[in-house]
Amino acid sequence: MSQIAKHFAPGWFAAVMGTAVIAVAIFVFRQYLPFAAVLQRFFLGTAVLLFTLLLIPWLWRWLRYRQYAVADLRNPVSAAFFPTMPISLLVIGVALEKTPLSILPEAARWGILQALWLAGAAGILIFALLILSVFFRQPEIKWESSTLGWLIPPVSALLVPVLGASLATHYATSGWGMINLVGSLLFLGIGSVLFLAVLAVVLTRYIFYALPPVHLTPTLWVGIAPTSILAILALRWVTPLQKLLGWSDTTAATLNALALPVAIALWGFAFFWLLLAMGMTWQTKRTLTLPFALSWWAFVFPTGAFAVSTGVVYQALPTAFFLVTGLGALLLVLLLWLITLLRTLRGIRSGALFAPHAPAPAAQR
Repeated sequence: MSQIAKHFAPGWFAAVMGTAVIAVAIFVFRQYLPFAAVLQRFFLGTAVLLFTLLLIPWLWRWLRYRQYAVADLRNPVSAAFFPTMPISLLVIGVALEKTPLSILPEAARWGILQALWLAGAAGILIFALLILSVFFRQPEIKWESSTLGWLIPPVSALLVPVLGASLATHYATSGWGMINLVGSLLFLGIGSVLFLAVLAVVLTRYIFYALPPVHLTPTLWVGIAPTSILAILALRWVTPLQKLLGWSDTTAATLNALALPVAIALWGFAFFWLLLAMGMTWQTKRTLTLPFALSWWAFVFPTGAFAVSTGVVYQALPTAFFLVTGLGALLLVLLLWLITLLRTLRGIRSGALFAPHAPAPAAQR
């Protein structure tokens, strides 16, 4: 355990994110899937189990080998993966909200969701401040250190209002409703502006410099997640705003009408980036060996977020295009999850995933 904790990579919790988001994706397409509730419970239970197991070496590392954790936090590549831990709390929360569990009383469910939201939001804020503070104090950060993995902190902030919208609606008649509303809107601002700023920086690096090392190729897929999440938020936030701010039905109907084209436009960028990421990954695999690494979990969560986003858009605009695309994305994320999980288990058995990372050759254009 000491050896595992010593070199425990900060991106391990991406496995929890990728597992929990599948439960949500199954929920949005549940009417087309047999045994949807059973599958949801399986993926939610697996995500909770993974989180519990991973939390032990993660905490042990901070307590016993803090110098190694701090070294990763100061590394421009690995630092971006630290928010995956608090993100996991939020994604588990969303999955818990959508998964039918008869053994869990409703009052207890919403109490757990509120606790997950508070803990996840606090962790995301702390790591965002730490990462930017560390980056700002660095004497120099080379361009080749930047990858689309840098989008993880903005994505983490955007996930706060996803669960926050449900909590604000549920607690609309209490003080917690306004706390969830205002807190979520604050994080929406943080994530949206950071997403645009970081994307501009990383795109500049990708265009004018060599591509990242081959084992970081999956981070290309992280670019799918931000606008997938924003599309969901565009369609989900009118209800809590109406309940808590007292908007009229006419105002809410107008905003709902405007939200749909905005959501489709945001979804369109996610769809475009999915095609780009698939094409770039295929080209890389054709010219170079794509070694397995924990970064492969970056294939899973963004694709799952895209599947959820497509399902939400389909519910607002039920056309065959969104249905077929969404079911295709769900099938793809299930396949990616299974492949990545099997490769992860193989890496755990051999111990390769607990060894210090060795430098990898840069990808070619």
